Amino acid sequence: MTEIITAELVSIDEPLGADKRAVIEALAQRVAAQGRADDGARLAADAWAREEKDETGLPGGIAIPHAKSAAVTQASLAFARLAPPVDFGAPDGGADLVFLIAAPDTAAEEHLAVLSKLARSLMRDDFTAGLRQATTAEEVLEIVRGAIADEPAPASAAPTSRREAAAAASRNEGAPTIDGRPARIVAVTACATGIAHTFMAGGAPPPGGGG
Repeated sequence: MTEIITAELVSIDEPLGADKRAVIEALAQRVAAQGRADDGARLAADAWAREEKDETGLPGGIAIPHAKSAAVTQASLAFARLAPPVDFGAPDGGADLVFLIAAPDTAAEEHLAVLSKLARSLMRDDFTAGLRQATTAEEVLEIVRGAIADEPAPASAAPTSRREAAAAASRNEGAPTIDGRPARIVAVTACATGIAHTFMAGGAPPPGGGG
């Protein structure tokens, strides 16, 4: 698979604009400049249309503007670390870590799976701390590629020892039940790039509440 992120798609502490629309446009143009979209303005417009529907800021200084767009020819991640942060609508303030996720409108499942891995990583403090401490684009690439390549343990894996079984039971103690049986939460999302369901599964609110 073609690399989803390259050094040319990384911006560290560069002025990309004072508001989120300017940041989205700058990152979209960066994707187009690398030949990964045939129309940067159209990609920016598609991402902005998604942003107007539901803001993509997340707690912790993170934003994930994203779109499936006919302008995109290669699934791409463009990253910006912003100083100062820019408001993407998160309840706790502006975002200094911004990933523009650009997927073709015919994106293959393998691309969406990679993008979902990134979304899971953004819920880890060590991942975001590494991005904030990076001094070069190459360091950012190493962190992001490592997260994308990392395969998490299956959520349904059974405990392999009595100690693990006891720990699992302890974690479930006090969990909500219905008629004496463990309660289950079912959520329906409509996120074209697979971001919303990733955050729901990981226990965090999705960007804008709807993906």
